Amino acid sequence: VAREQALADAERPTGRFDPGRRIGGYEIVRLLGEGGMGAVFLARRTDPQFQQLVAIKLVRSALPSAVALARFDGGSTEEGLPYLVLEFVEGLPIDRFVDERGLTLEARLDLILAVAAGVEHAHGHLVVHRDLKPGNILVTGDGVPKLLDFGIAKLVGGDEAEPERRTSTRVLTPAWASPEQILGRPITTATDVHALGLLLYRLLAGAHPFERDEGNAIATARAICELEPVKPSLAAV
Repeated sequence: VAREQALADAERPTGRFDPGRRIGGYEIVRLLGEGGMGAVFLARRTDPQFQQLVAIKLVRSALPSAVALARFDGGSTEEGLPYLVLEFVEGLPIDRFVDERGLTLEARLDLILAVAAGVEHAHGHLVVHRDLKPGNILVTGDGVPKLLDFGIAKLVGGDEAEPERRTSTRVLTPAWASPEQILGRPITTATDVHALGLLLYRLLAGAHPFERDEGNAIATARAICELEPVKPSLAAV
């Protein structure tokens, strides 16, 4: 209960994770965003000899994976909430970037190819991201996409190779999940490839291929598992 209350407070700018609160060797500056996986804060290193801005993610319920802890700094707050210290990137989510910049079809394809190259690099090291979505792909002012938040990444063939059968152990974003994630089946690199397909559809058609009601995760999950998407040319808005 204390953990859940602490996270609920963290997700409110007026909660106990207000600016000035320290987490590890960092001091919170402000709330950057929140979602089903937790809350993300902009923070600065408190060491006067080394100045650095970072993004600190407080993870909801599930502990960060071994891959994430090995890749990033991390630990637990006084309330026992796990957190990850991530790179802070100044940029826009990829879907907002292409829309606000009015990018051409060719430019959008170039951008998704750059993202795919980053995903391929991760797969080459047997790492599956598992949570590819616009909010985790920020594009800098000079047009460089940054793939963020490997907080729930896993190693192919690692300890998490068994099906995730209990709903309480599954961590995903329903609209951007693959059928095997939704059904609790083994995760492979195909999970990220599926998400890249959803992302490409969004960048080209301006819509999500399955999501019709943002508040209805069950309907979206069912559509992902059971329906064929509308052709992008017909869905373009």
